[in-house]
Formats: sequence, structure tokens, C-alpha cells
Amino acid sequence: MASHTTSRSWTDEDIARLRELSQRGASVARAAAALNRKTAQVAKKARQHGLPLIGTRQMKAAVRSLDPKAAFSSSY
Repeated sequence: MASHTTSRSWTDEDIARLRELSQRGASVARAAAALNRKTAQVAKKARQHGLPLIGTRQMKAAVRSLDPKAAFSSSY
């Protein structure tokens, strides 16, 4: 018999933590990891509360725009 798992309710503390992560410029993936929730749930809740989070595409574009030589240079 397969069990059905329901999602946890969002507490005021969860939403406060999401707001804090948003203010710090966190990505959806990082916020989801910090809140131990799925990225879709975090993105939806952020939209409901008008909180900006960096999306996966934006994050990948930012990484691609970095200078590869600067990323691998060391200053030892």
C-alpha cells in the first residue's frame, strides 16, 4: 500500500525565514535547502508574499557571465 505524504503547513517562522533569505538575495534553490522544502513550494510562497528570489535561470546566467580566468585564479 502506497502512502501519501502531505506537505507541511507554513508557519510564521518559516515565512519570516523566507523573508530574511529574500532580503539577503538568496536563490530559490538555496532558500528551499535552508527551509527543507521543495523549490516549487518556496517559489510559490515567495510569489504569494511578493518576495523576490533569484531563479535558477538567473543564477545560471550570472555564473556564465563570470570571467573564467578570475574564477580559477589563486592568490596564494
